[in-house]
Amino acid sequence: MNAVTDYARQFGILANLQVRAMRTDFLVIMMIQMSFSLGLVLGLGYLIPNISGEAATYLTIGAATQSFVTVGLVMLPNFLSDAKDQGRLDYFLTMPIGREAYVFSMLAVTAVLALPGIIVTLVLGWARYGIGFNIDPAVIIVSLLAMLSLSGVGVTIAMLSPQQQVTNSLTNLIIFYVLFFAPVLIPTSQLPWVLQKTAIVMPPTYAVDGMRATLTNLPGTHLATSLLAMLGFSVASIALTAVMIRRQG
Repeated sequence: MNAVTDYARQFGILANLQVRAMRTDFLVIMMIQMSFSLGLVLGLGYLIPNISGEAATYLTIGAATQSFVTVGLVMLPNFLSDAKDQGRLDYFLTMPIGREAYVFSMLAVTAVLALPGIIVTLVLGWARYGIGFNIDPAVIIVSLLAMLSLSGVGVTIAMLSPQQQVTNSLTNLIIFYVLFFAPVLIPTSQLPWVLQKTAIVMPPTYAVDGMRATLTNLPGTHLATSLLAMLGFSVASIALTAVMIRRQG
């Protein structure tokens, strides 16, 4: 029990340090997140003037999930990769702390950045398109697993990437893929056969399916499958990260 308490104390201290280090960027990042949500929900809606209620629901839930993607697969790996390049990761790993505590503290702090974008997106969808949400309490579990699975993959990308520039290029490709070639803003059935198959091994597919299942009555969702898939991505990526960061330290 003392070990658990000590690890929790380490995590709290490191999370506090992360907040202090990022405090000047918090407001800017949140504003970018909310602006991105505004652009997706309203901007794409203007491009489709006679958008149906079902299409608007797909768009809104997809845009909300995009907040998880942006934070977990773009911001977090870039923050961690920058910490590697600047020597901050090595500095923290020289301290008498749990090797994974630093990464988990960074994950927790960046996860908070996703919340404003999600809330703003859902409110905009309700106000602009009159979407009636059917909120299932399981959305809390879905949100946690979505953030954990996407962030776990993001951390793995950062740890495997040799340079921050490589990480930045990879994360830009991820955003491009999610926006245009993944079943996030649109149903899977509208994608070509090849993209339907590649979506099976992509974490955002299960994050958005879980969000649809717990926030709407959209057909074709598979909540149990998505929860298991996100759990699998989380466990696998965290285990791989633990191995790599122990070697790093």
